[in-house]
Amino acid sequence: MTVPIHLNTHILNYLSVGSIWQNILFYTSIFGLIYINIFLTRRKKTYKIQPALGLPGEKDGAMLPAADSNEPKTNADLNNEIEVLKNELLTLGEELELSYMKSDRLNDQLSEILDSLELTIEYDHTLWDWSLDFSSRVVTLSEYGLRLRGFPANAKPVFDEAVTVIDVRYRQAVIDAIEKSFKTGAEFSMTYVINPLDGSQPKEIKSAGRVQYNEHGAPIRLFGTFALTYTPPLVKK
Repeated sequence: MTVPIHLNTHILNYLSVGSIWQNILFYTSIFGLIYINIFLTRRKKTYKIQPALGLPGEKDGAMLPAADSNEPKTNADLNNEIEVLKNELLTLGEELELSYMKSDRLNDQLSEILDSLELTIEYDHTLWDWSLDFSSRVVTLSEYGLRLRGFPANAKPVFDEAVTVIDVRYRQAVIDAIEKSFKTGAEFSMTYVINPLDGSQPKEIKSAGRVQYNEHGAPIRLFGTFALTYTPPLVKK
């Protein structure tokens, strides 16, 4: 974002509360509250409220003149309108809180994407590789693949151990799909959620692979790649 020459960048940095979207949400909220405050102040001035002592309208509903209406309004009407405005302010506050929560979640996802991009540049295409040996049932994952699932560095988990990180809602379906690939040669493709062993946030992963055979047509391994899909709704189901 370009800054005009006549603006002092130190002032902009001082006024900034974070990223561009956080600045937009923050200052939009501030201006919105200022507008509501002005609206309430002007609305209050349009009515001539009787003094607190000797208010006949408190008991008998005496009518008060309203500047913006041809019909007079009672104290009860004014109290109802104030209550409505309070509820609107509470609703606005809840919406702002939800906006901040969504902003934080988007920031977390962006951070993960940038981390993945940095690792991809460093480790090239092997970052997303995985394989399952048919005989030993050992799962081989890249350094990032191990870290993503909460396994220690250089770990060689066996298949039964590796599938424990898969959410129970998808675990059996993944196991069945892998066994089917070994038996029939069908390509493996699944989208599922993992719960890392280190207790970090659940992640949605899409894995795909195919079977490698030896010269006699016997399966050697199932190998392929995985990717993060960044779709929180599936993770929360």
